[in-house]
Amino acid sequence: MKKLAVFCALALGVLTAGTQAESVLIKGGKVHTLADKGTLESADVLIVDGKVEQVAPTLNVSADRVIDASGKVVTPGVIAPISELGLVEISAASGTNDHAVTGESIGSAFNPLPAYNPKSTLIPFNRAGGVTSAVVFPAISTWDTAAVEAQRVFAGRGFAIKLNGEFDSVEAKDVAQKAYLGETGAQLAGGSRANAFAKVESALSQAREYRDNRAAIRKGDWRELDYSLADLEALQPVINGTEPLLITVNRASDILVVIELAQAFNVKLVVLGAAEGWMVANQLARAQVPVVIDAIDNLPISFSSLGARFDNAALLTKAGVKVAISGPGYASTHNVYLSRQSAGNAVAHGLPYEEALKSISSNVADIFNLDGGTLEKGATADVVVWSGDPLEVTSYPEQVLIDGEPQSLVTRSTRLRDRHLKPGKGSGFGYRH
Repeated sequence: MKKLAVFCALALGVLTAGTQAESVLIKGGKVHTLADKGTLESADVLIVDGKVEQVAPTLNVSADRVIDASGKVVTPGVIAPISELGLVEISAASGTNDHAVTGESIGSAFNPLPAYNPKSTLIPFNRAGGVTSAVVFPAISTWDTAAVEAQRVFAGRGFAIKLNGEFDSVEAKDVAQKAYLGETGAQLAGGSRANAFAKVESALSQAREYRDNRAAIRKGDWRELDYSLADLEALQPVINGTEPLLITVNRASDILVVIELAQAFNVKLVVLGAAEGWMVANQLARAQVPVVIDAIDNLPISFSSLGARFDNAALLTKAGVKVAISGPGYASTHNVYLSRQSAGNAVAHGLPYEEALKSISSNVADIFNLDGGTLEKGATADVVVWSGDPLEVTSYPEQVLIDGEPQSLVTRSTRLRDRHLKPGKGSGFGYRH
C-alpha cells in the first residue's frame, strides 16, 4: 500500500512538473518596469511559471532559457485598448466581419465572443509588433442603413484576449459595455445628440428599474419596458459598478454631459475618443474618468473635433487623467501595434516618456481590470525585448513572451517576404525580364 502511495505521489509530481512553464532569465537589458522600481538601466528579469519572479540589477540564478538583452530594451507587452481583433479579417469582405449586427434585434446584450477567431492572421501580425493583449469590442457602422434606422446606440459587450493564437486565449469576458454618444450617437439616434443621450439615459434607468423589480418583471406583473430582458441583464454589471461603460464621444461639451450622466447613475465611465478632452481635462480628472485616445488625431475632421491637437495626451496626463493610447483610427484593428508609434508622437508633444509607455500597457490594464502591464514580482509575464527604443519607428521586437512563453514572430507577411526573397525548389520566378 505504501509503495502504491509513493508511486502515485511520484507520478503526480511528474505530471505537475510537465505542466509547469519553463523558467526564463532575461539578462542585461534596460528594463522599464512601469512599477515601483521605475527604469533600471541594466537589469535582469526572472520569469517562473508565467509570472515575474524577480527584477534586479544582477541575478545569479539558473533558468531553462536565457535571453541576452544586452543593449536592448525590455518592457511589458503592449495592450491594445480598443480593437476588433479576431472578429474582422478583411474589412471589405462581409463574410469575415463578425463585429456588428444590423437591425433592432440586439443592443447591449450583443456578445461577439462566440465569433472570435484566435487563428486570425491579424493576431500574429500584431504580436510581431509587440502587442501581447487586446481588448476587443463590437461596433456599429454609420454606413449601415439598417443600423441607423434601428436607432440603436449600444454596440454590446467587449472581451480581452492574449495574442498567443491559442483557442483558450480569451483573458476576460464582459470587460466593458460600449455605447455611442456625440456626433456618431446622433447619426445612430435619428439625427440628434439629445436623442442619443435620452436613449442611454433611458436604458440605464430601466436597467435599474429591472434590477429592483426583477421577479415581478419576469412574471409579467409590471409595466412593459422598452428594452429586452437580455439587454437589461447585460446592463446590470454597468449599473452595479462592476463593469465600465465605454462611451465614444469627442466634443468637449459632450464629454461634460457624459460625465454628468455617469455620476447620476454611479457608473464607471471610460471615454473613447476625447479629441477635445484637453479642454475639460480638469473635469475628467476630478471625476476620475479615464480616456482612450488616438494620440495622432490632430485634424478637425468633424465639427466634434475642431479642437483636436497633438498635445492632447500631455495635457490630459498633466491634469491627472489616466490616458490609454490606441492605434490610429484608420488602423485601430489591422495595425493596433502602431499605438506605440502614436505614443512616441505624444512624447514629442510633451507627454513624459514613462507615461507614454504606461499609456500602451499598465494604464490599459488598470482601466479594464486586466493582468499585465508591469514588470514586478507576481506580475503576468507578458514581456517584449526590443531592438531599441520601443517608441521609435525603426525599433522592433526581438523577443515576445506571453505568460512567460516565447512566441513566434513569423507572420503571413514574413512568410511571403521569405518566399520571394529565397524561392525554394519548384517555386522559381514565373517571369523575369
